Amino acid sequence: MNNYYEQLNRECKKIAVEAIKDNSILSDNMLKKEESEFLLSDWNAFLIALICDQSVKAEMAWRLPYLLSKRLGHFDLHRIARGENVESIERLIKEKPALHRYPRKMAEYIMFAIEKIGNDYDSNAENIWKDDLNAEHVVTKLEEFKGISHKKAALGTLLLVRDFGVSLNNLHCIDIAYDIHIRRIFLRMGLTDKDTLKDVTEVARQICKDFPGSLTLPFWVTGREYCRPSNPNCEECNFKDFCKKRTELGKDL
Repeated sequence: MNNYYEQLNRECKKIAVEAIKDNSILSDNMLKKEESEFLLSDWNAFLIALICDQSVKAEMAWRLPYLLSKRLGHFDLHRIARGENVESIERLIKEKPALHRYPRKMAEYIMFAIEKIGNDYDSNAENIWKDDLNAEHVVTKLEEFKGISHKKAALGTLLLVRDFGVSLNNLHCIDIAYDIHIRRIFLRMGLTDKDTLKDVTEVARQICKDFPGSLTLPFWVTGREYCRPSNPNCEECNFKDFCKKRTELGKDL
């Protein structure tokens, strides 16, 4: 089994090299140049986008800070804290075209985040990790923000490393995302017999002990493009030589 996991991990690394070009948050497939440049220029925008990455397509969430800044005329957290409130941010998000499907909830989360960043991190989200590059600590700190669950905190930490080039330590604590595409492909490949967070997480940790979260992209892309709920394309699948092809499973995912 160890040899099987080692080979599978090597295959995942190959897939990830190609997949990141089109599936990074910062890729042209996801965001316009000015939107990705805005994220790269302001870590507070990264945090707000992560908070808003809920119940909408990723593209919508990750461009929200840029579009909100255009409606505000700035993205200065001090000015937002002094001059705005939940109701005014909600109105800006609702303004057509709407920036999110849940404007009230996002406005509440955003205003809480702005207050917390100001009080705890000197109004700069980079201070969450700047002086403490331990990934486990970053996950814990992100969980303190409203709208960021443990799952989303782990994803955010993964994105910092994978897409934004932040060199965190202790990467073994960043787990694979418990995403529907990943869950489906784990069942069909025979990596797990149970569709539970615990089972998927434990197997991913065995496949890649150093950084299980790095498996998220290759499995997610393969699940989305090849291992679809119905009519899976097994012949062209990257994992066809590793798979038990239990295609009767995961059709509801």
